[in-house]
Parts: sequence; C-alpha cells; structure tokens
Amino acid sequence: MAQVELAAMLPEKVLSEAFPNFVRIGIQGTKRSQMAGWNWHVLTSVARLESGHTPSRRHPEWWAGKIPWLALPDIRKLHGKFAYETTEYTNDAGIANSSARLLPVGTVCLCRDASIGFVTILGKPMATSQHFCNWICDPEKLDPEFLMYAFMAAHDYLRELGSGSVIKTIYMQTIESFQICAPEIAEQRRIACTLRERLAAAESITAGLKARLADIDPLPQRLLASAFGQS
Repeated sequence: MAQVELAAMLPEKVLSEAFPNFVRIGIQGTKRSQMAGWNWHVLTSVARLESGHTPSRRHPEWWAGKIPWLALPDIRKLHGKFAYETTEYTNDAGIANSSARLLPVGTVCLCRDASIGFVTILGKPMATSQHFCNWICDPEKLDPEFLMYAFMAAHDYLRELGSGSVIKTIYMQTIESFQICAPEIAEQRRIACTLRERLAAAESITAGLKARLADIDPLPQRLLASAFGQS
C-alpha cells in the first residue's frame, strides 16, 4: 500500500521538476520569479479564451446528438489527458440555440469550479459546460500540451484563486488576468513531449502496483481455503 501511495505522488514530482521553483501560472499585478530563457505572457495574448454553456434542458431535442459536451462528471477521469468521449452529447440545434461553442481539437479546457484545476485537451471538436474556461492556443506562441501541464503544475495555486462560501469558483475576471511563464515554442514542445512520456511511465507504474496489490489481497483467503481442503 505504501508503494502505491508513493507511486501516486510521481506525477506531481515529474511536474515540479519540469517547472521548478516558481509559480507557472500567475495573475496580472502579482510579481513572479522566472527561469532564464522563460518569459511571462498575459495568457489572452497567446491564446483565445472561450467560455462554455449548457443548452436548455427544457429542450430534450437539443440533446443526445453527436457533438460531445464536456461537463463536470467527465473532468476527473480526463485530467491530464486528451478528451475523445463525454458522458453527454448535444447537437447542432443545441449549439445554435445557446451560447455554447463548438471548440476545435487542441483546445485546453480548465475546470474553474467544483473541480478547480482539473484540465484536459480536446482530442475532437466539442462543446463544454460553463464550468470550464477554454483556451485556443496560438500555434506559433503556445503549445496546448505545455499549457495543460503548466495548469497541472499550478493545481494548488489555482485552487487558492477560487472564491465562494459553498462552491469555490474562479471568476472570469480573474481568468482574464491569467499569465503564463514559458520558454520559446520549440522548447515548450520539447518539454511537453518529455512530460507526456514521463507521466505515462508514472501512470504505468501506479497501475502495475495496484494490479499486484489486487492479486495479493485475496491470497490469505486462498491459503486458508487450501489448508482446510476447500475448493
């Protein structure tokens, strides 16, 4: 069990090594440190911000279509991954009759309430609920995977930005003031590639340990059954 708990901490360790000694995401007006060759950018200057929306539930004909709709029930299992499927689907009428937007592949979707700080990248065109702020990166200035990993590395900081007595929410005014510290685009892509590989290895280690533990747990019962001649 201790090994599984240690393995679960590996992703955080991997991310902290890639973004050492400073906050990766900040807000305007707050002084932040940076590494040599990295610079702070207002996030809206290197990515377009889009909000999400929920088509009216009073119109069931706007649902059960073919357009994936990213919502709170999806985000925890998609954290740090590409999103291809969702729990619910809308359709063209749902998009046309609401403020929802069909977002392109590569959009970085950050949960801003309830599950603050959980993040995914769209692997296919989707719409999202209003619980997300969505970032369409300028391909010459900001790599989507790098942005996702920066959000993941700043998870605790993002949670601190939430306000509200019942459900913590990062309000859009704060989101519009986000800044990111990043190197040039080629270095962003190199870092993102390395992180993808290392995080996949960490996930594989954790899954392997959990599988071994699942095999070991019933062992005493099997030994007792064998000792007493039970099948």
